[in-house]
Amino acid sequence: MSPEVVARRNTRLYYAFVLFNDFGLWFGIWIKYLVVERGLELKYILLMDLPFWFAVAALEAPFGALADRVGHSRVLALGAAVYALTILGFGLTTNYWMLFADYMLWAVAQACRSGADQAIVFDSLKAAGREDRFARIAGRGFALTMTGGLAGIVLGGFAAATWGMTFTVQVSAVTPLVAMAAALLMVDPRLTHARRPYLEQVRSGFAYAWSHPPVRATMLLLTGLLMVTFAPVVLVQPFLIVHEVPTGLFGVFQAPVRLVGLAAALVAWRVTARAGRDRVVGAACLSVVAAFAGLALWDSVAAFSLFAVPAAVQGLIRPTLDAYINEHTPSDRRATVLSVVSLAFSVQVGFLEATLGFITDDIGIRAAFAFTAAAFAVLLPPLYFAWRRVYRETAAAGTVTVPAAGG
Repeated sequence: MSPEVVARRNTRLYYAFVLFNDFGLWFGIWIKYLVVERGLELKYILLMDLPFWFAVAALEAPFGALADRVGHSRVLALGAAVYALTILGFGLTTNYWMLFADYMLWAVAQACRSGADQAIVFDSLKAAGREDRFARIAGRGFALTMTGGLAGIVLGGFAAATWGMTFTVQVSAVTPLVAMAAALLMVDPRLTHARRPYLEQVRSGFAYAWSHPPVRATMLLLTGLLMVTFAPVVLVQPFLIVHEVPTGLFGVFQAPVRLVGLAAALVAWRVTARAGRDRVVGAACLSVVAAFAGLALWDSVAAFSLFAVPAAVQGLIRPTLDAYINEHTPSDRRATVLSVVSLAFSVQVGFLEATLGFITDDIGIRAAFAFTAAAFAVLLPPLYFAWRRVYRETAAAGTVTVPAAGG
């Protein structure tokens, strides 16, 4: 197949992969399922995230390097298969030991995917001379991720109210298998890469990410923003439980938030093109801190609307900064470098989730919101200003292309 045909094929299959892999009837109810159906405590559920994210951190770069060597499609397919097994395991969990085993499987699935899905698309576009389309495709891919999550959350709430939460979680294992089939149908583009030994590939990815200021500064800022926009993943359902929202309405409450993120992802490339990356990112840092401060101060079920802010920020920022990292990373290390970004996020978010779990259980949900607002009010400004300085220097110098492969 010609590079143009491969690029079109992989783009379509990438869309199918993210849609089905992220469609989950279970995701909008899984915390309530574990707390109510299985009798587990929130603080210990979220404490499991600490070893989970450490496992992800340990596996991210190795699986990224493996994808760079044996093919992104194979590693993506492996991850989707393990993810299906993970969800089935959640549906059968009855104690903390089983939950821990499920989390370890989930870590493998997470590490297999990190960086590989975007790397195969970018390399396919580059081989066809169309890498300028990546930001738009990444935005659409994120929008499909949000669409799959939105559909799953809405239908999952109704399914749980009709058939029970346990069955709803168990049947959610089917759609990742469809994603696995899409990954296996992808074709890895033929690009000339400097082949390195496995450990050298990992070391090279770390060294490149840290030694190149545009990648390093973007990685640090992106991981900070990803953490603060990830907080709702563990706080949304406790919020709904505290405010006594019926299970059948969990999806109805969460759907508008997902729609905001979806809309933001679809227009991310256009917004950043008009306003500029630095202005969009600066506004994002300010708005997420304000949103969590509002959630801490506003004790009402209507405050749920503020969760739309981090959703919009995630939709705008993820494709924007991912594209910037791709622009400054050679193809032979792209999956490895993107995995390093995920690794940095993983090391930090485990502590955040465990902390939020204990604060929520032992003090209250509003205290968890206040902690999040205060922590990121301190963390984000220095990361943003350091990134903006490098971004403006790079833009002024006109260095927007990646070094030659193997450099």
